[in-house]
Amino acid sequence: MMWCSELITISGGFRELKSSLKKLIISNCKLGALASGLQCCASLEEFVIWHWGELIHMNDLQELSSLRRLSINRYDKFIKEDCMGNLTQLRELNIGGFSNELEAFPVGLVNSFQHPNLSGSLEEVEIYGWDKLKSVPHQLQHLTALKTLKIWGFNREEFKEALPNRLANLSSLRRLDIVSCKNIKHLPSSTTIQRLSKLETLRICECPREENCRKEKNGWEWPKISHIPTIIFY
Repeated sequence: MMWCSELITISGGFRELKSSLKKLIISNCKLGALASGLQCCASLEEFVIWHWGELIHMNDLQELSSLRRLSINRYDKFIKEDCMGNLTQLRELNIGGFSNELEAFPVGLVNSFQHPNLSGSLEEVEIYGWDKLKSVPHQLQHLTALKTLKIWGFNREEFKEALPNRLANLSSLRRLDIVSCKNIKHLPSSTTIQRLSKLETLRICECPREENCRKEKNGWEWPKISHIPTIIFY
């Protein structure tokens, strides 16, 4: 793990660790680029980038062929290039909490969801909102192998629904978490929820209007979700 607010370079590289490095966490650094040789670390399975405000180029991610879990949070720069399309082993992705200069997820990240290497293999996605974010990225609809989707902290006033109707294409989805979304107005349509035929668990937490989904409150949303085997509120 690297947690050095003034770190701007890493001397040397990662080539000597290419067969043994499994997990790398870089947080609160000012690095201008990924360290030399990181792309040689074919053994790397988990990579976490947290609040890495000065990172500009992410092309080296394309070479991390063994990467199974990737977390990119509080990243302050625009990402225009497809930085994940070649990650054939990626199973878990955690993204969000980006710069308030952005009103949507960086194009280079979410457009990667259309790549066959991800659309047919990515199984869990956790996304975090930020102040200016208006909606869940529509590109999620391409992740047909997705089993778990967790939505956190979408609090902008314009954010009205948890899951746009076009995301009914998530035919493999088994778990949906909606957490700390204070301005959510309603769930998707009944048709959309019914199309999520494999959905087994719905968790709604810290959402002020969750009472609309509760059977004991005669919530008007309850008929939409009553068929789901496990529903969790708290």
